[in-house]
Amino acid sequence: MAAGRPGRHRARPDAARHRSGAPAGSPAAHGADPRRAPAALLAIPYAELAFGGWYLRGGLATLAGALLERCVEAGVAVHTGAPVTGIDAAGGRVHGVRLGRIRRPADVVVSDVDAQVLYRDLLPAPRRLAGLTDRSLGGFVMLLGVRGRTPGLAHHTVYFPRDYDAEFDAVFGDPGRGVPARPAPDPAVFVTAPDDPAMRPEGYESWTILVNAPPPAEVDWDRPGLADAYGERILAVLADRGLDVRDRVVFRQIRPPREAIYGTARHALLRPANRGPVRGLFLVGGSTHPGGGLPMVALSAQIVAGQVGAAG
Repeated sequence: MAAGRPGRHRARPDAARHRSGAPAGSPAAHGADPRRAPAALLAIPYAELAFGGWYLRGGLATLAGALLERCVEAGVAVHTGAPVTGIDAAGGRVHGVRLGRIRRPADVVVSDVDAQVLYRDLLPAPRRLAGLTDRSLGGFVMLLGVRGRTPGLAHHTVYFPRDYDAEFDAVFGDPGRGVPARPAPDPAVFVTAPDDPAMRPEGYESWTILVNAPPPAEVDWDRPGLADAYGERILAVLADRGLDVRDRVVFRQIRPPREAIYGTARHALLRPANRGPVRGLFLVGGSTHPGGGLPMVALSAQIVAGQVGAAG
């Protein structure tokens, strides 16, 4: 297939049970409708299946803790609970950020928010914003504590629907025909259950369930009862596919979509640039170049670090 042409990533009906790892790197897992995504994205599941992946004992919080420790050692002052409300720029360069009424001067500003939020709310840039309207999927997440052990459950297991097209018809809708996006009643369910004692007490399992879902711009996930009801639906889907843990769940936390999971949908290969429209402004994260997913996000930070240069 040509790199820029859409590629199909489908499961056979007889593969509806287990396909460990397959869609973890599929176009859908990177926010795009696989029926419209560039075929080049199929290199991602190939790399995962051919070369495997890394897992951090204790989960990703281990990485966050290590980064914080390294920042403190380097003399970085980390402030939490301080939402940025704007970026000050004049004369073609940045001058700092605004935290409500407080202004913090800065020669360099590195933004890790969604590029759409940056160019809509923090530093309005209508021309750049115009290219960010095609939004990616959202992610509906459930964190489960499960009593007992599940024989044969892999680190990553995907339970496919029989009709993969119907899932994306639901999640993306069809705006041209006035069909709204909606939660898919029979979606693919991605279960992560690491065999890691740091993640669970003895005799229990720690699960993360991820399901493709419309972002909050398309569905009001704060509507009373919607997220809980959809969580119940996902557990029923798993039971229908041979994994019924409803009587074993001792803890459940639901995290409905709060944004488009990867910013702009990857129906084109180009992402927003790491350099902003004014000097001193840089972009990192899943919504900018080179793309979503932890490895890509780390590469975006490496790119920007090289552009900014060493601290003076």
